[in-house]
Amino acid sequence: MHLGIYGLVATVVVGVLAYDRYDKKANYQPVNGRISAVNEQCYLEKSERGVVTKTTMTSDLLPCEVATVLTREHPKWYGYDVKHKIEIQFVYVSPVDRATHASKLQLSAFPNGMRAGDVIPVLASKTKADKTRQARLQDSGDGV
Repeated sequence: MHLGIYGLVATVVVGVLAYDRYDKKANYQPVNGRISAVNEQCYLEKSERGVVTKTTMTSDLLPCEVATVLTREHPKWYGYDVKHKIEIQFVYVSPVDRATHASKLQLSAFPNGMRAGDVIPVLASKTKADKTRQARLQDSGDGV
């Protein structure tokens, strides 16, 4: 019985990943986006496991320097982890109308310290001019 449930879950996961890959290949085209702004904020997070449940406590968004200091020096925040919320705003030329559009991505980690003016690979919709998805960002800088 348990093996059947694990098999079903594995099948669903593989199916979702396969559909995601198909969707990116069939409905999106790789383009270059130029970063116009990078907004990095952090929050503090702590998870506690109970017998039946898991409780996650988080703080509000705050500057990353402040979050780091709080985890080291403020007794209330001992044991909390610093988590990043990075929003990258960029402009790109849509393959639909060949016009420039603005979009944004949210990341949980900095890929290679991006900053305004850098070029990043993104996926632009082949049918909707203002729709994008995150392309695979690589640390080695060798493309999509």
